[in-house]
Amino acid sequence: MTKEKNFQFLLEAISTDIIGWLIRDNGLSLSEAISTWYNSETFEKVSEPKTGMYIESPAYNYDFLKRELLTGRFQV
Repeated sequence: MTKEKNFQFLLEAISTDIIGWLIRDNGLSLSEAISTWYNSETFEKVSEPKTGMYIESPAYNYDFLKRELLTGRFQV
């Protein structure tokens, strides 16, 4: 698997889990959960290979998203 394909695979796996957790934990519809995730600063960071966040677990990244949703901004 090429580096780019590996990155895309991991990003999709993270996204699938996080969208599911948004639905479960917040009662969002599928479209609301997708919009919340893909429009978040957390997704922007995970989508940048140089941050290395794409190799972290979905739960690790979900913690960043939950913090962002509570505070209104991405925080390290």
